[in-house]
Order: sequence, then C-alpha cells, then structure tokens
Amino acid sequence: MQLSLIPLLLRLLLLVYAWFISLTARKGKQSYHFAANTVFLHSKEPLFMRRVCSLCLLSMFCSSLFSSCQENKSRQTATNRSQSAQKMQVTILNKILYQDIPSASGMELIENNLYVIGDDSPFLYVLDADSLKLTGKIELFRTTDFRTGRIPKALKPDLECLTTLTIAGETHLVAFGSGSASNRAKCYTIKPSVMAEANAEVKEYSLEKLYTALQQDTALLSGDLLNLEAAAVTPDNRLILLQRSANIGPNALLQINSQEFIQHLTGNQTSLPSYTIFPFNLPELAGSKARFSGAYIFDDKIFFTASVENTTDAILDGEVMGSFIGWINISEIKASTGSQPLQTALITDQSGQPYKGKVESLVIQEKENQHTYRGLAITDNDNGESELLQFQISI
Repeated sequence: MQLSLIPLLLRLLLLVYAWFISLTARKGKQSYHFAANTVFLHSKEPLFMRRVCSLCLLSMFCSSLFSSCQENKSRQTATNRSQSAQKMQVTILNKILYQDIPSASGMELIENNLYVIGDDSPFLYVLDADSLKLTGKIELFRTTDFRTGRIPKALKPDLECLTTLTIAGETHLVAFGSGSASNRAKCYTIKPSVMAEANAEVKEYSLEKLYTALQQDTALLSGDLLNLEAAAVTPDNRLILLQRSANIGPNALLQINSQEFIQHLTGNQTSLPSYTIFPFNLPELAGSKARFSGAYIFDDKIFFTASVENTTDAILDGEVMGSFIGWINISEIKASTGSQPLQTALITDQSGQPYKGKVESLVIQEKENQHTYRGLAITDNDNGESELLQFQISI
C-alpha cells in the first residue's frame, strides 16, 4: 500500500466512526471521545452540532481524497518522464573504417545507394547500401589542392550539408558548404539519374547572398558565426537546415520554403527565401555542450546527430568527448521564443561505453517495430579517414 493512502484511510475510518457515534448519541447513549482528532460528541448536544461535526469530517475526507489523487497523478507523470528519458538508447552494432573517404561530413540514402561527402574532399562518394562497400566517386569540382588526399583547412569548401530536392521536376542531390568562411558558400547539385562517374551531371551555384543575410541575422546567431552542418527535406517539402553553435549562439533549426530556396539558388538571387528559426537546447558532456552535426527525416520525425567537442571555434577542431542522436516529431516544431523539446541519447557500444568519435551525419534505414529503428552514422576521424556506424535506436 502506498504511504500517501494511509492518512486517507484513517480519515475514512474516522468518518465512519463519527457517524456511528452520532447515531448512538440519538438513542441516549453517553458521550464519546475520539482523541486522535479531538472530536467530542455528546448525546445532550443539539443535532445541529453533530451534523456540523460530520460535515467537517466529510470535508476533511474529500480534501484528502483530492490531494491524494493529485499527488499520485504527479508521481505517475514524473515516473513516466523518467522512464521516457531512460528508455531511449542508441547502441552501435558494427563499425566499418574507410581509409579512402576523408573527413566524412554528410550522408544521404537514395534507393540502394548511399552517398557521402567530405568537408575537405572534391568528391561525392557512392556506397552500396546493402554491402556498404565503396563503389565509386563523382567529382564535384576540380582542384589541385587535393594532392595529399585532403584539401587544406584554409582552402576547403567545407561541404557539410547533403540532401535531396526536386528541381525542374527531377530529384537532385544537393551539397553545400557551412558558410563559416567566404570560400564555404558553394552549392552543388547532382542528378541521381546520371550518377556514373564519367557522365555525372554536376552544377555549381553560390549561396553567398543567402549566407550573408543569415550571418547578419542576430535572432539566429546572437553574435556567433554561421555554421550550417546539416540539411533535410520534410514530406511536405520544407527544407530544414541545422545551425551548429560555435560559441555564444544557439543550436538552431531553420525551416525554409524549399521552392523559394530553389528559385534563389538557380534563378533570381535578389529575392531571398523566407525562413523561420527554432532554437534548441542540447545536452552537455563534462561541461561542453553538444552541437548539431547531421539530420535525416524518417517516419515523420527529424532524427539528428550532435557531437561534443572541446572547442569554441567554428573552424578549429577540438577534443571529441562523445556524440548524441536525437529526434523530434515534425508536428511538434512550433514557432516560439523558447527552445524546442526533443529526445536525445548518447551513442554507446554494446557494453554501454560512450563512443568517442565525432558523428557527422546519419540515415535511418528501417523501422523494426514501434519503438526500434536501425540506421547508419558517418564519422570524421580528423585524420583523413572516416568510420561508418551501424546502430540501433530504441525510443
């Protein structure tokens, strides 16, 4: 029996007992005394007083009943929240190292092909989604700065965002830079229908005007540096961009009209696409906050990755302390000045130890049941290699 019900039952017994002595008092019995609540009933007292006492006891009982119900409801709500917070888990099932994919930063799944970009590479890498073997690469731009296998940090285009958009009625892969420097505002579109290495149709565009406007938006950056790290498109065709906090600014989600974005990208660049800003509070590790790094939309949810680095610089790397995967229902994203609610879990191995790699992006492959998903995450090892994680999410 819960402790909160004990005083309730005692008062119920008190009420029954008081009602009993009230009835016996009417038959001329002697006085009764109940010391626990200092209630005195005498046979010679007027019937009015006995009724007042009974009403008082009844009121005490009702009040206790209401308080007990509220207390039990609050306890149950807290328990449910605690169980929900503890329930979500992200477990690594397998890891694959790619020595020929440097600094992986974005990933997208189209049918049976998995596409990966690197922030210091001129190529779009193609993997078979079943075997996860590297099957080819597509040149996005030509450069002589890739001789060592990595474009130097000061010169790299920092391609971080990879998603699909419908342009002129056809599905295109779209890869674009973070905007954290003037040379990081390029955007490349690729037609999946002609993905062969020799004849892939690649077009280059500039996002300089849009990025300049975003950099000047104090509501988005609060004095921080623009640092777009992920992109995804909702089922109703909204473009989602994730701003990674560098120092004082928030982690934020930008919701953009995708048709306006495409028009700005391919045609009239004097007209900027409209957008809405949604700030987020992400968890911390050892005093360092997590920052957005990847996004993917599946099952009407925005799944995202967020890594924790010991750095306050949008360009310089820091010690990697761990990475999170989280999600939010698309329908729960609401315009407000407060931070949006979300669910997150630290990525761990099967023994429960945190994964210390910098997870940059993810895709969800399948929903196993109501609470379980399987997917892939790509990491940047900061040493010219990349690691792919096969993981399971329990929510």
